[in-house]
Amino acid sequence: MTTTPLAPAPPGRHSWNGWRTLLVVVGAMFAMVSVVLFAIGGFGLWAQQQRDGNGYFTAGPERLATSSYALSAPSLDIGGTGPDALYTDDFLGDVRLDFESKTPGTAVFVGIGPAADVAAYLNGVGHDEVADFDVDPFKLSTTSRAGDEPTAAPATQSFWVASATGTGPSTLTWPATGGDWSVVIMNADGSPNVAVDLSAGGTLPAVEGITIGALIGAVLLLTIGTALIVPTVVTRRRADR
Repeated sequence: MTTTPLAPAPPGRHSWNGWRTLLVVVGAMFAMVSVVLFAIGGFGLWAQQQRDGNGYFTAGPERLATSSYALSAPSLDIGGTGPDALYTDDFLGDVRLDFESKTPGTAVFVGIGPAADVAAYLNGVGHDEVADFDVDPFKLSTTSRAGDEPTAAPATQSFWVASATGTGPSTLTWPATGGDWSVVIMNADGSPNVAVDLSAGGTLPAVEGITIGALIGAVLLLTIGTALIVPTVVTRRRADR
């Protein structure tokens, strides 16, 4: 009786197991996050090109007007929840308000002060409070507060941390710090019918840091993702030959 020898077993192949699948999935996630970071970094690079010659990001000018005695943006809370590093002076930079009175012969006062002190000063004074606004296109929503004329001109108050008065083009600058602040626009003599062209800007030095960090993070994550995916796929293809 003749016995036919058994054929040798084919060489083992590396299967596409769960471990390989996990490596590819994790690598793909790193790659996708890197795309988001590249987009943030690209936007940051574009944004930095929008600074003016003095390094400010600026919006405006826009015409603001009220028939009352003042226009205020109450309770601008600079700070809040989250890491303290996000609210340092270096992050916020300098604030600049450029303004010009549009009432001939009437000087305009613009001041920034603690919200509580401003609220006390405007208590009982007829004024408009900014409730909401959009930048593009510019749209301002205000709430009217009934009242009488102010008992004293705004410049006589001692609580302002920054203020400026002018009839022609004028500028207020303020190194922003954490706190609860209000911005007030009035006629310097406290009269009604305030009209002003206003533009606002800030240096926002953190934009550069965020841009650099996003681009570095994007490169690192893309490198890690590639290192996870490529060897896994190449090894599998070689095993299938």
